[in-house]
Amino acid sequence: MSKNYLKAVFWDYPELCEPEAVEKAIKNAKERTDTQTLQWLMARFLERGRVRDTVLLFRPKEVRDMIKVLRISPRAKKRWERLLQVYGHGG
Repeated sequence: MSKNYLKAVFWDYPELCEPEAVEKAIKNAKERTDTQTLQWLMARFLERGRVRDTVLLFRPKEVRDMIKVLRISPRAKKRWERLLQVYGHGG
């Protein structure tokens, strides 16, 4: 039985606990240029998600461009700034 790690990110939004639903929500937010929703989704991943799941959904450049305006904890921000510094040279 595989564990659904999205439940840690969206424990209070069960409709977003499936990969397809999250991918669709991100795609729709990008197509509509709905920055507020996109920032909310990214913040949830940066704060609560696994790195491996987050990088499948957001390019390093997207995270780098938005991290300063996201409402995330100082700890999560520092963690992601370090990850981007070390690994985030691409897209």
